[in-house]
Amino acid sequence: MDPRFTGKLEQAADDPGRSVALLPVLHPRDSHAATLAETTGGDLVCAWFNGPGEGMAETNVVVSRLPAGSDTWTTPDLIAADPEHSEQNPVLFRVPSGEIWLLHTSNEPHDRTTASVLKRTSTDGTTWSDPEVLFPGPGFFLRNPPVFLPDGAWLLPAYQVDSEGEYSVVAISTDEGATWDIREVPGSRHRVQMSISPLADGSLLAFYRSRASDRIYASTSTDQGRTWTAPTKSELPNNNSALQQITLTDGRLVVVFNDATLERDQFRFVPSGDGWRKKAVRTPLTLAMSEDGGRTWPHWRNLQVADTEYKDAQAGYSYPTVLQTSDGYLQVAYSYLRKTIKHVRLAPEWITAHTDDLALDTTEDVTTA
Repeated sequence: MDPRFTGKLEQAADDPGRSVALLPVLHPRDSHAATLAETTGGDLVCAWFNGPGEGMAETNVVVSRLPAGSDTWTTPDLIAADPEHSEQNPVLFRVPSGEIWLLHTSNEPHDRTTASVLKRTSTDGTTWSDPEVLFPGPGFFLRNPPVFLPDGAWLLPAYQVDSEGEYSVVAISTDEGATWDIREVPGSRHRVQMSISPLADGSLLAFYRSRASDRIYASTSTDQGRTWTAPTKSELPNNNSALQQITLTDGRLVVVFNDATLERDQFRFVPSGDGWRKKAVRTPLTLAMSEDGGRTWPHWRNLQVADTEYKDAQAGYSYPTVLQTSDGYLQVAYSYLRKTIKHVRLAPEWITAHTDDLALDTTEDVTTA
């Protein structure tokens, strides 16, 4: 195992404003799709899928913890390991009662159209309930956590995988997750992995990954997520990789994403059948902040850029998750060259303390660009 993967959270050598850790892994081959939650006791919990490769039956969901007051992540525990299914895309979140929920997909090897979603719960991030099927599918997939609305409803973004590709849906529960009403987002074919942020005016802003590797797409809801506008291109780039946005406690928005797009010819060639195809790169990984409800994003700062290790592991830095913990800090976790999960701790002001040259300075509303 790589000796760097100790899980110890330390000040970054090149930046006193960040603390970083490379988490321990159980399987050295593939670590991907991290998700974070904070327990009521202040522990930070991280889940991801780990195994020989995405879609393989031996790929499972693992969970590690950074206990409150500690500087070291625990060796991950194997949580979901069905020998006949690939466990993928875990989603952690704390519900209003304080309980931690862990959802993850489970599908036949290399066939996402068979996916269902399983649920486990915990009060401490250490011990977990037996699994139960929350969404039987088939083809039901997740990436980002729910938002909890003022009227008591839970709004979980998801997407449906079928023979024609994918489209986004929202699952709405008005009984604390016991039952769900599934509603399709219109015009969302090939716009997936929806991430939702509540805005100060009571509306909701959603961002989407684009299979076209062009831009982040955006849509809005003015009725607490019951209906949505069709996703349209924003000014923010997308490389057909996951992103997440959140609303900070002070109302500002933060999004973490790859500042890369095929529109700028940021690609590498990968094998495809008997030939090759262009695939957008997954570097750099960038944080951006909006102070006006997502209309403009003047503050950008790169969190991770490629170095010499990237040349031999061009899977890059991807599938980020971001959480603001009770101490006000931002916690970001992401796939580090698919070798492990990297955790970064920083203050929101880190983003505004320096603005990268590629910062977006536009007065055009990202939801209609």
